[in-house]
Amino acid sequence: MKKLIMLLVLLATTSCMSFSDKPLRSVRDSITAQVPGIRLDKEFAVSIGSGLLNLIDVVTLNVADVSKMDHVQVAVYKISGRRRNMDFDNMDLEETMLAKDSKLHWETIVRVREDGEQVWVLAGMNLAKNTLEAVTVFVLEDDELVLINVDGDLEHLIEFALSPAEDRRASVRTG
Repeated sequence: MKKLIMLLVLLATTSCMSFSDKPLRSVRDSITAQVPGIRLDKEFAVSIGSGLLNLIDVVTLNVADVSKMDHVQVAVYKISGRRRNMDFDNMDLEETMLAKDSKLHWETIVRVREDGEQVWVLAGMNLAKNTLEAVTVFVLEDDELVLINVDGDLEHLIEFALSPAEDRRASVRTG
């Protein structure tokens, strides 16, 4: 019985997780199209689906409450080519994100520029439903680009994150 349970858990977690950058390739391709002469080579990528996120909620007794997310995707790219000092100021990141999900309206909500590092946070909103459905983070540091994309019921997650922790502890003890 233990082996069957372990096999089911292994199947559930591996079927909901991938080490491919496929979900973020359209973003990568849009960036390389906007900045001719560079190449973005994948160093690391992971994509986690809702099945694994639901399992995390079960294991943590719903304390994490991450099951409202549909996907979490992370990709790290090594920048090579002529334009090693790529500058996001010359790119249209909203247009870049439309290549990934054209049904959302993308808006830059945070921009941080420090020496050797640039960070941009974009929100993907469904204007018809008036909901926040995705958040994407771009981190450019020296010759490395990190992309992080989270989508799902983000409004619920934000509400959960802003609620006092005391309420969560009480509901876990009584629930």
